[in-house]
Order: sequence, then structure tokens, then C-alpha cells
Amino acid sequence: MTERLSDKNPCDSCKVDRQIGNPNRWECECDRCDKPNDWKSECVKKLAEYETAEEEGRLVALPCNVGDTVYLIDDIDCVFERESIVTEIEIDKDGVTIMIQDEIPICSSGYNLSDFGEIVFLTREEVEKALKEMKIK
Repeated sequence: MTERLSDKNPCDSCKVDRQIGNPNRWECECDRCDKPNDWKSECVKKLAEYETAEEEGRLVALPCNVGDTVYLIDDIDCVFERESIVTEIEIDKDGVTIMIQDEIPICSSGYNLSDFGEIVFLTREEVEKALKEMKIK
């Protein structure tokens, strides 16, 4: 894991001014060093790396974590909702597969990121809204 630049104190001389919650914590007031400028440059470089990875399709924001509860809409003809658990997240050259535990039999089924918001939902409210919209159509 890389260190968080946003938590890093760029200048020990200004430690008091760097307290979390201080709106001016990004401004160095010591005028004795270049550390704040170096720190800002590091932040910009890191942001550029993330933006490049995102543009190249290498940065993925996962919608959930292993162990999270998700809600599924099953069976197009007889629509119903069920609560399930994310058991595994697989990332390979073909993309991201999120394994979700099925009720009966106890096994896991894989879902793609595109399934989220369609048949897999993160909250009960989201799935209930989707079910209502399906009944209207």
C-alpha cells in the first residue's frame, strides 16, 4: 500500500498549522524550505498516475468489498429480491467478476460490474426502487 500524500505533513516547521480540519493546512507559513512545494508536486504526480490509469482502463472503482451484503433481482418472469453476501472479487484480463453466494444450493455465482444497478444492488432501497420500476413497465 502506498502512503497517503493527503495525510503527509510536508513541513515539520508548520506542524501546528497542519492540524486536520484547519482550512489553511495546505499552505506553509514558514518560508524556510521547499518541502511544501515538493509535497504539492508529489501530489500532482500521483494524481496524474491515477488519471492515466483511469484513461487506460487500469483503474477500477469496485462497488463493494468481500463480505458486503448485496441484493439481487432473480428470475425475469417471477421477479423477487434476495439478500446475498459477496464472497470473492476476481480481477483478470477479462475484467472484474464479483462472486456472490447463492442461497440454494450453497454456491457462488459471478457478476460483472455492469450487473450492478441492473440486477445487483448495494442497498435494499435501490432494489425496491428497481422492482417498482419493473412492475410499471
